[in-house]
Order: sequence, then C-alpha cells, then structure tokens
Amino acid sequence: MRAGTTRDELLFEMDVARDRVGEAIGGLGEEQMAQQEIDGWSVKDHLTHRTLWHELRFFELSRIARGGRAGFPVINGAVDQINNLFATNRRSLPLEQVLSDLDFAREMVRQAVANCPEDRLDLRLLQELGPNGAGHDIAHADVITAWRQRAGI
Repeated sequence: MRAGTTRDELLFEMDVARDRVGEAIGGLGEEQMAQQEIDGWSVKDHLTHRTLWHELRFFELSRIARGGRAGFPVINGAVDQINNLFATNRRSLPLEQVLSDLDFAREMVRQAVANCPEDRLDLRLLQELGPNGAGHDIAHADVITAWRQRAGI
C-alpha cells in the first residue's frame, strides 16, 4: 500500500491477494495442507498465520480510524516468536475452521477499511501492519505455489 492510496484501491488489492491465495491452495487436500514441508510450516500454518495478522490488522485499523496510533510494536525477533507460537498453537484446528477463520478475518479487515475515514488510510499512520496486508498475502501465496512446484503437486 502507498501513501495516498484510495479505499477502492485498498479493497481491490485485498481482492487480488485473496484470489492469489485461493489459486495457491486450490485443489490441495487436507493431508497435503497439513504437511510441514515449507520451512517447517504447512500450508495450513501459513493460512493460520495470515489469519492472525488479519485479526491484528482489524484492531490496529480500528484504533487508527478512531484517531489513535498503531499500538502493536513491531520488534525484530518478537514477530518471529509470535508467528511460530500462533502457528504451533493453531496447528490442531481443523482445516474447515482454518479456512473459515481466514475468510472471517479478511472480512473484518474489509469492513474496517470500508468504515475508516479516508484521511486515516495513510501508510504513515498504519506503519508496518498496513490495513490490508495484500503484499504479505501474495508473498505467502508465492511461497505455497513454489512449494507445490518443487513437490510436483
């Protein structure tokens, strides 16, 4: 996202990212999604990771929309610990719930973007989290796609 990006552009970027993730996981079975072959994570772990960050984005964007500042500190090293902790903690969730949670968290962010005052949709206010994480979603889609290509899936 860029400073000065419009609400419609943000929502469009979110839709593109959602579609890219959908393409990356399309046709995978539950067993394939649970294989921890992508740097120790499974496809399912990548999806629960994205859910966590959408959940955080919703709260951060809601805070910013009300005139506040981002409240989640992005500290080197701590993010990796958070990511691994949540991936491990959510690993036992059934795939159906993982997919449902991801869709729900994305929709929460979409609603937050839709309801945020335009002047608050500024990268300088949003800092590292950004309101939509489209680039982050696409990066994970690319990692999953590359794994599929290497594995011949």
